[in-house]
Amino acid sequence: MRNSFASRSTLPRLALPLAAGMIAFALYLITISPSIGVLHDNIDSAELVVVASKLGIAHPPGSALWMPLGWATLQLLTFVPEPALRTNLLSAALMAAAVTTLAVATQRWRPETPPWVAALAGLLGGLAPLVWAQAIVTEVLALQAFLGALALVLAIDAAAGRRWTAFAVVLGLLSWNHPTGLALAVPLAVAALVHTRPRRREWPRVVAAFLAPGVYTVAYLLLRADAPIAWGATGTLPGAWAHLSGASYQHVTDLSAEQLRGAIPAALRAAFAQIPPPLWLAMPIGALMIARARPLLAGALGVTALLLVAFVAAYRATGREDYLATVVFVEAMLAAWGVEACWDWLRPRIPDRTARLAVSLITVGLVAVWGAYGATNVTLRGDTRLLDQARATLAAAPPNATIETNRDEHTFPLWYAQAILGDRPDVTLRDTRGLAPVLRGGVQVR
Repeated sequence: MRNSFASRSTLPRLALPLAAGMIAFALYLITISPSIGVLHDNIDSAELVVVASKLGIAHPPGSALWMPLGWATLQLLTFVPEPALRTNLLSAALMAAAVTTLAVATQRWRPETPPWVAALAGLLGGLAPLVWAQAIVTEVLALQAFLGALALVLAIDAAAGRRWTAFAVVLGLLSWNHPTGLALAVPLAVAALVHTRPRRREWPRVVAAFLAPGVYTVAYLLLRADAPIAWGATGTLPGAWAHLSGASYQHVTDLSAEQLRGAIPAALRAAFAQIPPPLWLAMPIGALMIARARPLLAGALGVTALLLVAFVAAYRATGREDYLATVVFVEAMLAAWGVEACWDWLRPRIPDRTARLAVSLITVGLVAVWGAYGATNVTLRGDTRLLDQARATLAAAPPNATIETNRDEHTFPLWYAQAILGDRPDVTLRDTRGLAPVLRGGVQVR
C-alpha cells in the first residue's frame, strides 16, 4: 500500500516547513550572542568552545558527539572573527533544522495536516522562549533538539516497518548526546516495536545501529582522556562510565516525594509558558486528534512528557528547564493540530471571504506578537559583558598570578579569554570546587 504522505507532491508540502526554518534562522541571527553568552544562568557556552577547540572532554556526560561538530565549525568558519560566534551559528543552524524537521514530523504523524499547520507547529516550537534561547548560544541542546525532531519523523516509518536502521541510529545519537534523550528514545522505540518489528534478518543491523553512537562515545572518552583539556578521569572504562553517568552531579538530583510535589507544578508552568496562552485551549483538541490517529505513538509522547517533567522537577541544578525542549515540541504539535480543528470548525461559519482573510491575518499577527515577545526576552544581540569582564579580570592580575573562582560564570569566561583569545597565558585559573580542570596558558595543568 502506498504511503499517503509520499503519494502527494512532496515539494509543495515541504515549502512551508522550509520557510518556517528559514524564518526561525533569520530571527536567531538577529538575536544571536556575539560571543560567549548566558543560557538560563548557565555559562556552558564558554566552556564548550574552549574544550571543542582542543577536541577535549567537557563536563559530564562529556559531549563526545558534539565536540567534533564544534571543532569543525571553529576550523571552517574562520571568516567569522569571534570564535564563540562560529559555534553560536552552529546552534542557530541546528535549531533552524529542528524547526523544519518538527514541521515535517507534524505532517508525518497526520498526513492530512495542511502545510500551514505544519509550519505553525515548527514556528511555535522554534520561537518558544526556552528553545529560542538555546539557538543563540553555544550548546549541545540545539543538536539534541534536531535529533529529537528527526526521531519523531522516523518513528512513523519504523512503525510502518520501514527505515528501522535509520531510526535506530537516530535514537542512539539522541540517547548518547545527552541522557535525557532516553526519555524520548525509549517510549518511541517501544511504541514502534508494538506496531511493527524489524524482520529477523534486520535485527543485527538495527541493534548495531543503535549501539554504534555509544561505542563511539566511550571510545572518544577513552582516547581523548589526555587531551589538552579533559574533565574527569576517563582513561579507563569505569572512569568513562562515571563521566557518562554524571556521578559527580548525582547530589543535585532529589527524587523525594517532597521535592517532586513542590517542583512538578513549577516544571509544568515552565512548559506551558512556552506556548501562547490562547493556544492552551487548542492543545487538548490536538491531543485527542493524534490519540485517535496514532494511539500508541501518542501514548509514547505522553510518557516522554511525564518523564522529562519529573526529571526537571528532581534536578536541582541551574538551567534545568532547558531539558523541557522536547516537551515544548510536543506542545507545539498539539497546539497546531488544535488550531487546524478550530479553523475547520470556524471556516464554514464565516462565509464571507474577506472575513476569513481577516481572521487569518489576526492569527498571523498574534504569532508575530508572540515572536516579538520571545525576542525581547531572549535576545543577546550585542551583549559582550561576560567576555569584557573576563578580559578585564585577566588584565588586572599580577604576573604569574593564580585566580581562584567558585562559580561557572566566573570560571568559564576566564577560560575562553585565555585559551581562545590568548589573554594572559602566565595566569593560572583554578576553580576551588575541584570539579573543573585547572588551566594555565590555555591548557590543563596536570
